[in-house]
Amino acid sequence: MHELSVALSLLEGVDEEAARAGIERVRAVHVRVGALSGIACDALRFSWELASSDTVAEGSELRIEQVPLVVHCERCRSDQEPVPGTGLVCPRCHEAAPTIVHGRELHLVAMEVPA
Repeated sequence: MHELSVALSLLEGVDEEAARAGIERVRAVHVRVGALSGIACDALRFSWELASSDTVAEGSELRIEQVPLVVHCERCRSDQEPVPGTGLVCPRCHEAAPTIVHGRELHLVAMEVPA
C-alpha cells in the first residue's frame, strides 16, 4: 500500500512544522491530491489514521482537496479539463493536449491547531 508511505511522508512534514512552531497538537491537515497522482484518497485517509498514531497529529482529520486533470491546448491556447476517459485531449477542439498543467499534485497545504 503506497498510500502508507505517502501518509508517513506527509506526517514527517507535519511533525517538522509543528516542532518548529512549538505546536503540541494538530486537529486537521489539509492536502491537495491530483487526479494523476496515483493516490487513492480513501486509502490515504485510512493510512493517515495508522501513521499519525502516537504523534502530534494523532486523531487529526486529513482533509483532501482533489485536483482535477487540466491540460494546456496549444491550438485553443487555453487550459482545459479533459473529459474523463478521453486521455490528454482538449474537450473543445479534440486535439491532443499533452502538456499537463494540474493533476500530479501532492502537497501539504495547511494544518489546523487548537486555539
